[in-house]
Amino acid sequence: MAVLVTQEVVRATNAAARTVFDTAFAAQEGAWKQIATLLQSTGATEEYNWIGQVPVMREWLDERQITALSAYGYTIRNKKFEATIAVAREVLEDEAHAQIRTRVESLAEAASAHYDALVFDLVKEGETQRAYDGAAFYGTHMVGGVSRTNLGTGVLSATSLENAIATMMRTPLDNGEPMLIRPTHLLVPPELQFEAMRLVASAFNPGATGAANAANPLQGFLTVVTTPRLTSSTEWHLLDCSRSVKPFFVQQRIAPEFSALDGETGEPSETAFLRDELWYGVRSRDNAGYGLWQMAYKSTGEGE
Repeated sequence: MAVLVTQEVVRATNAAARTVFDTAFAAQEGAWKQIATLLQSTGATEEYNWIGQVPVMREWLDERQITALSAYGYTIRNKKFEATIAVAREVLEDEAHAQIRTRVESLAEAASAHYDALVFDLVKEGETQRAYDGAAFYGTHMVGGVSRTNLGTGVLSATSLENAIATMMRTPLDNGEPMLIRPTHLLVPPELQFEAMRLVASAFNPGATGAANAANPLQGFLTVVTTPRLTSSTEWHLLDCSRSVKPFFVQQRIAPEFSALDGETGEPSETAFLRDELWYGVRSRDNAGYGLWQMAYKSTGEGE
């Protein structure tokens, strides 16, 4: 016998669905979390003229020396995003709760994938989109009057990886002091996943020719992150994700929130009346941006 879909049934279903969404979303392990920082937004836009402001301890003589806000910066406007599913009224009548749970969990997965897309779109567009200093995030930058680059072409190998690590660690502040960068993550496409793991997980040097059992100095030095969102099969990225602000960040105004349009008030909604459906959705307001370019290095992997 079919269940009568009353106001109480709808309310109970909504409450259960909201709990399922919140639990499923919290459990998502998006790759973006490893390379991006979540920053809370308080308005329609946020200005980031503090990104390039790196404080340095100095001897206190007379008065404090205030580290001024950077002359560079940029503004990021929040955008609105949504995903919506339709559930046939018969699903409630037939008490097919497992189907509703599965559909709502798919909304949570979509919300997490949305953050992945925001961040990895930045990664993909890093050679054309600008960092806080007005130059392309991956490209040539001026530091203390000296030109430096965080974009290379080397094929992924022990030698190219070691050179990239040294390049990042040698990056100074504007005053010439070392920035103390220590790369922590190696970001690669699926085609380079296992080569990356051999380079940083093997106890023995995979490139050694003289001694078969030579120790691998890169073992445990980096965490490998793999994503199919990288369009090139040869590119790789070296990232320092140890700081309070990682190389990329998600700007969150409204976290993904679950909502329903299903006549919970007692009167059928237009959707429920005309289409005999209940609609559930997720909505967010957010965007993403670049942190310090010094915390990232990209190689196209195309070779010299």
